Amino acid sequence: MESYLTAEISASALRANASVLRRQLAPGVKICACAKCDAYGHGLQTVLNVLAEQVDWLGVATPDEALLIRDMGYMGPAMVFFSACAYADQSHLDSILKNLISRDVTLTVVSSEEVGLIDRAAAKAGKNAHVHVKVDTGMMRSGAPLATAPSIIDRLRGQQHVRLTGLYTHFATAGEADKTFTRLQLQRLKTFAKSCGDSAGLMLHAANSAALIDLPETHLNMVRPGIALYGYEPSDQMQVHLPLKPTLRLTGTLMQIKQAPAGTRCGYGLTYEFDRPSIIGLVPIGYGDGYFLRLSNKATMRVRGQHVPVRGSVSMDQTIVDLTDCPDAQIGDEVEIISPNPADPHSVENLARLADTVRYEITTLLGHRARRVLVD
Repeated sequence: MESYLTAEISASALRANASVLRRQLAPGVKICACAKCDAYGHGLQTVLNVLAEQVDWLGVATPDEALLIRDMGYMGPAMVFFSACAYADQSHLDSILKNLISRDVTLTVVSSEEVGLIDRAAAKAGKNAHVHVKVDTGMMRSGAPLATAPSIIDRLRGQQHVRLTGLYTHFATAGEADKTFTRLQLQRLKTFAKSCGDSAGLMLHAANSAALIDLPETHLNMVRPGIALYGYEPSDQMQVHLPLKPTLRLTGTLMQIKQAPAGTRCGYGLTYEFDRPSIIGLVPIGYGDGYFLRLSNKATMRVRGQHVPVRGSVSMDQTIVDLTDCPDAQIGDEVEIISPNPADPHSVENLARLADTVRYEITTLLGHRARRVLVD
């Protein structure tokens, strides 16, 4: 089916970013690429082979995502970041765990109750389950509380079909200028690892993109970059700036052009009034595609090399742009909606600022109507 939106994903930029991040690491430190949420909206199937060439592990959020990368042909090390037991209906849990274990997916454990369930499923699968215990060192999101985590370790070591292979945590404030709490979380993880007795053979990991870039002491045995792999700094408060290359360029086509006399107002709520005779165009993208309503009357796009402003409220499926200063525009012309140049006003970085959100939302909320295409 014809698509009027195309997300071009640059393979060369993805490779370059992986290389830049790799150079920040000591020899032997592994990279686990965050490929969850459709590779942060870039299209998992589109980027999977490129990621697999560049990194050591892939990490996803859900059992379905883990099985999907296996179905797509990725056979390298993979893990589910959150408890697989929490994502499955109890009537199907045993079969889902068995499937994950049989396909060599490393599981995350956050409670003692999960250990027996995993051991039973592993016995039925006829192979050992590899698990990492995730500890909550202060973010108060997923992970075992530090007070109960030792009991999980004890129970794991008593199981016949489960092998503890790693410990990890997730940072809450690594992207902020003040790294005090991140360093406290790191120390809590290290202290917990030491308390586990023989932890020398365990993989320790904690660093997200921000920590990988700003805090080398957090690298441990493995790092888990996400947004940085796709070419974006995690926040505006980073202390170190790497030459990352944005991987995404989003384009559409002009679907209609019309005249707007001076004094005409446009869009839902008629929120913009043209103060001169104007030419307007319709672009087939809206908040249904992840183009935020908050970009109304703020954002720009590019047509024939000219920046054209968004006028009126962004609709579900269409956005109005002012073509008055681009009078040669024709129906069918390419419209660059998101630029891969961070300096452009319609880059991921600047759109996030205009929408008062994070860069992650700009890419991950890009809808399925945008066709993902891998380009050089």
